[in-house]
Amino acid sequence: MPRPSLKRPSPGTVLGSLALIVALAGNANALSPHAIVRKGDIAKGAVTAKALAPGAVHARAVAKGAVTAKALKAGAVTSAALGRDAVTSAALAPGSVYGGALGPVTLHALPLADRDAVAENGKWTFSGRESTACGVGERVLSGGVSITNGGNEEVGVVNAVPFFNGSTNGFIGQITSNSGGTATAEVVAICLK
Repeated sequence: MPRPSLKRPSPGTVLGSLALIVALAGNANALSPHAIVRKGDIAKGAVTAKALAPGAVHARAVAKGAVTAKALKAGAVTSAALGRDAVTSAALAPGSVYGGALGPVTLHALPLADRDAVAENGKWTFSGRESTACGVGERVLSGGVSITNGGNEEVGVVNAVPFFNGSTNGFIGQITSNSGGTATAEVVAICLK
């Protein structure tokens, strides 16, 4: 019995078979459940907040410095969203936090009596140490002694210090003078509500 002879494939058949193998290999890679998507594979703006599942982006998934102040809407980060000690003084820019930015500020003042009886006799007289307190629930930010009228200009500040006593806080002030009672001054506490 004669043996059947095999025909040599035509160049078109060889090229077609090769193209089929390459196409199938490419599709197998594309259908892989572990396909890797790189940064350059996604068009800018293609992934929006609506496209992300709740909880899909967590703190460990965000690179350091990836979220800038420009990217945050006003009011997006509230005090309730911050962990304890999340914002430290090293993280604050100089001048970014000041008393007025923390809340309403109040001013409390109390006069300091000039007790000097005889002007320019070389005997300087101290006023009493007076204190002005912040209101209930307020915290002292700053303060001092203001000489509102220098009289004969022989007047000076002796004490100007804050005080803290439990829930009460404010400022203590005292002057001395040789003005014959002509100077006026007050101790002032600047408090945060």
